[in-house]
Amino acid sequence: DNRVRKLQRLPSNKKCADCTAKLPSAVNLTHGTFVCMACSGVHREFNHRIKGIGHSSFTAEEASFLSTNGNDVVNAKLLARFNNNSGFLRAPDGSATTVNGQVLRVWLRRKYIDCEWQEKDNDTKNNSNASPSKTSNGYQAQAT
Repeated sequence: DNRVRKLQRLPSNKKCADCTAKLPSAVNLTHGTFVCMACSGVHREFNHRIKGIGHSSFTAEEASFLSTNGNDVVNAKLLARFNNNSGFLRAPDGSATTVNGQVLRVWLRRKYIDCEWQEKDNDTKNNSNASPSKTSNGYQAQAT
């Protein structure tokens, strides 16, 4: 639990991986990111495994998975081809006007489900590295 809190304090994890809201209070254990409560709700709709940082205990495997991944690593993979200046969909910025349910759902679906901006050579949909939630997502799970 202390290890996850230390990871939460890293500069890249001090903002939500998806909408950049400050001080995320949950983790997405399907992808290994730190997310805010608004984004965690949408992730739950997609059946991603979410845990609140303040109320949960974490296994060594979960903490290790988060330390190997984190917001920077996951976003580098999933947003490799994203350009905020092209197209009509912009990355949510954490403000009340951009973090509404429908915009957030569309953004998270395109980022995590459709993998729309991921490099073609970096296909996480077919990778066999399992996360602590026993799903295949292409992120490195570190042995403990």
